[in-house]
Amino acid sequence: MAANYTRSIFHASAERLNEVVELARPLKGDLVLDVATGTGNTALALAPLVRRVVGIDLTREMLDQARRIAGERGIENATWLIGDASHLPFPDDTFDLYVVRAAPHHFHEFDEFLAEAYRVLKPGRDAAFVDCAPPMPARDVLHEVELRRDPSHVQSLTVDEWTDRLGAAGFEVEMARARELDWDYDEWMRNMNVEAALAAELEGVIESAQGEAREQLHPERREGKLRHAYWHCLIRAHKPE
Repeated sequence: MAANYTRSIFHASAERLNEVVELARPLKGDLVLDVATGTGNTALALAPLVRRVVGIDLTREMLDQARRIAGERGIENATWLIGDASHLPFPDDTFDLYVVRAAPHHFHEFDEFLAEAYRVLKPGRDAAFVDCAPPMPARDVLHEVELRRDPSHVQSLTVDEWTDRLGAAGFEVEMARARELDWDYDEWMRNMNVEAALAAELEGVIESAQGEAREQLHPERREGKLRHAYWHCLIRAHKPE
């Protein structure tokens, strides 16, 4: 399954990776931490632009894919470590830039994860947070789908919830917005190797949405394939001096 995320449009496309690079604003001399790096898509996009990037993830299979791709691309300034976003193995004030992408909705210890992000970031520097962030009430519909598609899903936050939690952790939020995406339902299911019967059942959950949730999701069939709205947040936050 890890190999699926090396090809996923959301995780690996040039458009999505350029988006996170623009958000993060890396500098050439930066030491960067990419948390929950997965197969290293974000870390490998940042590596040519910085001094060194450290990718950390709980899953060895994911990191094996990251190492393979780094080797194929000749990227030598990336380090890969097993580790937990909520219990980082680094001293205080270590990193110039902190990045996490498409992972926080899996974190059970969300406030601990934010506290760790704040702790390991140097004062005066920035963190970039990218994650799924559907508005209410569409989030309730997608939450059911997410849980049944991938039981490791915990909860997606709205942009307002993100800014509140980041402020409570000590960050100053410089920019926060949600971007609506035209979502390929079939690819979403393929990323997790969802069985056909369950994928068909979950299609029905989305297509049967009512009221405001349906207006937000605006599901439609194109050439027989389901497309619908999905959202992710783009947030840059600053650790004060």
